[in-house]
Amino acid sequence: MKLAKLNADDLHWVAARMRRRDREEIFATRWDDDTDRLVDDIMRGGEFGFVAGSDDGVPIAAFGAVPVWPGVWEMWMFATDRWPEVAMEVTSFGRETFFPGLEAAGYHRLQCRSLSTHRVAHRWLKHLGAHKESELPNFGRNGETFHLFCWTRPVHPAHSEASEKPCAPSQTQPQGSR
Repeated sequence: MKLAKLNADDLHWVAARMRRRDREEIFATRWDDDTDRLVDDIMRGGEFGFVAGSDDGVPIAAFGAVPVWPGVWEMWMFATDRWPEVAMEVTSFGRETFFPGLEAAGYHRLQCRSLSTHRVAHRWLKHLGAHKESELPNFGRNGETFHLFCWTRPVHPAHSEASEKPCAPSQTQPQGSR
């Protein structure tokens, strides 16, 4: 697997070719199905994101997290049908680098909403240590039900007194380059 920092070109590639279930999940919580707008919104959301590619340089999965407010982050991810090629390595990267980077940034809650029918995503989130916190009926624009998965950690007073600007886990760097 080749890993790159989040960038618009690779993100466009993955967004244009994302898995059917990912597409259903993502666009159920957006105003439209425009992948260009999705990419623009993700790129404006912060720098804590990555693109996993195949050894031959083809982007396969994009994932990251954005701060919602101090200590609370929202995780996102989508992939092409080639996801199985990088799934294990992305999972390892998540455990070894992604989550420690968020810990260094001071998260006490990381959450991810997932379409109730996207069972592959649910299994992966649970494998990463998330727990299903709640069900969100009628959450999607067409009344789709979502599940809210989360990771929580103890709150430390220093986190709530942090500066007003979001923390960017700068020590988290991609392993390898494309």
